[in-house]
Amino acid sequence: MADIKFMAIGGQDERGKNIFVVSVDDDFFVFDAGIKFPERSILGIDVVIPNFDYLKANSKKIKGIFLSNPSSNNAGAISYILRDIDVPVYCNELTTIILKYRNLKYRIKNRENNFRIINDKEIIKFGKNSIEVFRTTSSFPETFGFALHTEDGTIVYAGDYIIDGNEQSWFSTDMNHLSKISEKGVLALLSDSEYASRIGYTVPNHRIDKYISAPMKDMKHRLVLGMFEEDVFKLFEIIKQAKEQGRKMAIYGKTISKVVESKIIQESLKLKNTDLISLEEYMASENGILILTGAGDLLYSRLAKIAAGNDDVIEFSEQDIIILATPPAAGVEKRHAEILDELARTNAKLIALSDKNIWAMRASYEDIKLMTRVMKAKCFIPIKGLYKDFLCAERAAIEAGVKPENIQLINNGQVLKIQKGGKLVVASETIKTNDVYVDGIGVGDIGAVVLNERKQLATDGVVIIGANIDEKTKELVSLIDIQMRGVIYIQEDNPIFKLMQKQIIDILEKHKNEYKQKPTSYDLNNIKKDIISKIRGTIKQDTGKQPIVLVIINEININSFYEPKKR
Repeated sequence: MADIKFMAIGGQDERGKNIFVVSVDDDFFVFDAGIKFPERSILGIDVVIPNFDYLKANSKKIKGIFLSNPSSNNAGAISYILRDIDVPVYCNELTTIILKYRNLKYRIKNRENNFRIINDKEIIKFGKNSIEVFRTTSSFPETFGFALHTEDGTIVYAGDYIIDGNEQSWFSTDMNHLSKISEKGVLALLSDSEYASRIGYTVPNHRIDKYISAPMKDMKHRLVLGMFEEDVFKLFEIIKQAKEQGRKMAIYGKTISKVVESKIIQESLKLKNTDLISLEEYMASENGILILTGAGDLLYSRLAKIAAGNDDVIEFSEQDIIILATPPAAGVEKRHAEILDELARTNAKLIALSDKNIWAMRASYEDIKLMTRVMKAKCFIPIKGLYKDFLCAERAAIEAGVKPENIQLINNGQVLKIQKGGKLVVASETIKTNDVYVDGIGVGDIGAVVLNERKQLATDGVVIIGANIDEKTKELVSLIDIQMRGVIYIQEDNPIFKLMQKQIIDILEKHKNEYKQKPTSYDLNNIKKDIISKIRGTIKQDTGKQPIVLVIINEININSFYEPKKR
């Protein structure tokens, strides 16, 4: 039997950052490569990506990265991987267009040929093994799942999916195709489990039709629909209703503009250039529709910018109805609540759809049960979600007929051996996994020290101290300049201000006298440390805060300064 292992580099016991590896002997198959959005407490960080050291070390063994769809959770880290690893990326045509655009945005060059466009039911051979592509129903058209066929059975990576037997479009699932895959003998099913705690099927709770139909018919108002750029299924629903009502649409968001220009959208919805208007034309219209999108916090940042009146073109007015058509994503729940308050302060009418109204297009409890039954998997491995979600998915799999001993819950970094007959064994070996922070264009250069300093700046502020001394005598030749930001507001006659000045002068005087006795002992770094320690202690005693203290001491040649001659 082949040596088959499953490893999660990200996505386990967390929401987002999905990236999984199945190794068959020396062949590595990577499924998805996502990011997650940081919590607000992680200051200054844009996104969080997985640690790719394991992939870098085994780059020559990687046969390819297989992407379900271009969502942030599943494909957001591709640009960061391609910076360091030259590997093929298999995905559909629309995903390729979006990811190539992202590569340009992140200045990734010479990687255009890494993308390989694949289609539903295609079989890609890799020696003794092969990958069979199947389509699933999710928020993105033509989302893919992958069946890895080995000599010992098939390992199915289900990707994002829901079960919707009535869907007949680019979002539909071919259940007959899934049945044919299961006939080949499924050794293991890797199933999305993030929403396993939702009872029942996701269908029809994922549709927004009934919530937007009435506002769509109200031709006396403009309509603003805010949603995440991954919610293309919602985009389909919006465009269909807008065309039925004869309303013109403006697109705010470059990624979703690429989607709207795609062949899938143009052909499926018979979208014409006359159906679309510019942002300026929307503002001049009486009943135009603005589709405003963004990934994660970017959606809320754009809404906040407009609500505050800082956008160059768009402005909310009492003529607008704003529909926040997407529930909050993992990591941005607080931001979602904040933006509702900011939008409520505008003159526009606000309608917010919560996760009680609209469910994310991901597998619920009954979806997981049905997928497991269709696949007739010998063993079941829940992925993508928190541990509590895995426990719910485990129950669903047992109800679908999987033996409890053939179900295994693992964490990031653990290595799971998949043996003959569906037996699962957690190996003693582990792989390195951790969060890597992306700050602007910097990747991985933000560590715990920097993050702690940012928290300290945010909570306790900063004190900046400046002084000039004579480089020869070490005498103080200037006033002590003390600036505070985020600590307390002080004036020069404030007692704490005068106390700190005296303490700094005393420290400088002490080291000056030591210099006269022993010049070699004089060290500016030691003087700065003494000042920092003394000032922090004084401020803590007086205010309870412990700010960052920066000390700048300049040694100058006093003889180089002279008064200009009088004429």
